[in-house]
Amino acid sequence: MNVVTYIRRSLAARLSIGVGSCVVFLFVLALGVLFHYSRLAVREEAMEKATQSLESTLLNVENTLHGVEVAANNMKWLVEQHVDTPDSMYTFSRKILENNPNLYGCSIAFEPFFYGEKGRYFSIYSNNAGDSIQTEQEGSDEYEYYYMDWYLIAKLLNRPCWVEPFRDYDNGGIEVDDFITSFCQPIRDKDEKIVGILSVDLSLTWFSKTISQAKPYPHSYSVLLGRGGTFLVHPDTTKLFYESIFTSTLEHPDEEMTALGKAMIGGESGYKVLHREEQNYYVFYRPSTHTEWSVAIVCPENDIFEPYYRLRTNLITITIIGICLLLFFCLFIIRYNLRPLKQLGLSAERISQGDFDVIVPDSRRRDEIGQLQHSFYKMQCSLVDYINKIRHSTEVLTQQNAELTKATELAKEDDRMKTAVINNMTGQMLHPVDIIVAENDLIRQEYKNLSEEEMTQHVDRMLESTEDVTRLLNQILEASDASSDTSASSDSSDLLNESPVTP
Repeated sequence: MNVVTYIRRSLAARLSIGVGSCVVFLFVLALGVLFHYSRLAVREEAMEKATQSLESTLLNVENTLHGVEVAANNMKWLVEQHVDTPDSMYTFSRKILENNPNLYGCSIAFEPFFYGEKGRYFSIYSNNAGDSIQTEQEGSDEYEYYYMDWYLIAKLLNRPCWVEPFRDYDNGGIEVDDFITSFCQPIRDKDEKIVGILSVDLSLTWFSKTISQAKPYPHSYSVLLGRGGTFLVHPDTTKLFYESIFTSTLEHPDEEMTALGKAMIGGESGYKVLHREEQNYYVFYRPSTHTEWSVAIVCPENDIFEPYYRLRTNLITITIIGICLLLFFCLFIIRYNLRPLKQLGLSAERISQGDFDVIVPDSRRRDEIGQLQHSFYKMQCSLVDYINKIRHSTEVLTQQNAELTKATELAKEDDRMKTAVINNMTGQMLHPVDIIVAENDLIRQEYKNLSEEEMTQHVDRMLESTEDVTRLLNQILEASDASSDTSASSDSSDLLNESPVTP
């Protein structure tokens, strides 16, 4: 028997499937609502988590930059107080690195020929090598520092500023092999005239590590954009300083990337969704208040909704197992409760085949099935009684039919015998009748020629024949009366012995 046939023939299976279908529908509806609001809650929590991570990272960066600015401001005050003693610049340059280990270098540079005895170039540069601090006087015909961005921009703006990261080349002194960014501010004399520039450097390597620590999710990463959208921090180091956020859009226009780049370099805050490599990425971005840079955290959607996917998988697994167990228990319970119906069905089938003595168990249950089983039991008992009465009536009728058949045969035999007697007597009556007829004809024709004695003889003969006919007729009547009395007596005896048939 296949599954379809079993389902068609099993009420328990159909009821279980019906109940299971209703439960599955309600489960799916409830889970759909749960998944919808869970996704919204997870998305909101993930965005808040990423935003907090971005703000924390940006706060850390801002604190670092602010610390650099404070250190530079304090050192500038000392430099301006001792601008007349050029050799003290060596001490100041080293001192700021000793007090601020995060700084990569410090330059205290002056205008050409500011110190006549020092010549055209006088710029004291100290570098933090990690385990030691190296100091030198930089500046030569090969390295004209006052044309460098870190010197020239602050001088032209006439205010402190952060310059875009750059990579300084080897000028024959201390080897600098890193991208750096500098906070530069003018050095003024007593007349408020710019006489030099104080520059403190931060390593982009250190800066990148600090920003990259912001990983709210396993596969998320951080990006730092410069003023024009140039990548200053990026997990793909081949993009650093050589590509901008708009580079990829030149060959393959991308409205999403272009909108993101414009928002970031425009100093906006927020998030945007990018579709890359068949996956969505949430980009949370915020500008730096000390610089014109913008920090962003890129989070794959799979990482953001990983708790939701895990919750969905677990719930679906639990739901499937629960539904299977529910169907199993429904089938078990329904089959258990419908077992009396199955027994009734088997009993009814045996009764339909003529087995009226089959035992139908009574039930003590008070529900509908118990009532049906009790009613079927009473019906079966009544049916057995009725069948027994019918059998008894049938036996009585059979016996009566046998007696009637026997009586009928006897009656037929009597009729045959009576007919034979009547025929015999009728045959005996023919001779006297013929004599009477002959004598009558003779008297009617010859009565004139007959004497009185002859006439008397003929009349006597006619009377004798008449007596013979009368005697035979009386015998026939007596035989007929005896047969009628015997038949009536038999019919009365049958009616008295007959039992009524009660259906």
